[in-house]
Amino acid sequence: RLLIDFSYLLSKMEGKIGSPEKPLSDLGLISYRAYWKDILLDYLTRDSWVVSDREISIKAISEEMGIQSYDIISTLQFLGMIKYWRGKHIILKKEDVINERNRRRPRDKEISPAYLKWKPYEPSSKEKRQAEQIKRKQEERQKDLSIDDRKRKTLNQKKKT
Repeated sequence: RLLIDFSYLLSKMEGKIGSPEKPLSDLGLISYRAYWKDILLDYLTRDSWVVSDREISIKAISEEMGIQSYDIISTLQFLGMIKYWRGKHIILKKEDVINERNRRRPRDKEISPAYLKWKPYEPSSKEKRQAEQIKRKQEERQKDLSIDDRKRKTLNQKKKT
């Protein structure tokens, strides 16, 4: 759990939305789903969200928590906390799920973002130019290969006739 939390913290610091590499193994899914469940339930039980008429979006949760929308939706579906009603998806605040989690869950160790001294790698302008050159060369090779394939197909068709 600590490593999953650390991974998401680094993604948030990079300004990216994180997600585990797919496909997940069965144990991986269990681990990540437990993490997502805790994060979502923490988010949904915060004082700032408790106001009953406040509307939130999956996108807003995703951006704030740094978790892919798909992972949020699948976790809410797994918990039975999302329903389609009157043309909208609504998030249900199921007290039984929240209370059980609060009863059973000991506080995990957490990494405090305030103490993390790290910044994402920023390539130099020279490295960026090199990467662009490599990308262009790869695109040219791919284009040449597709032209060669078309020529071969045309020749094969002519031979058959």
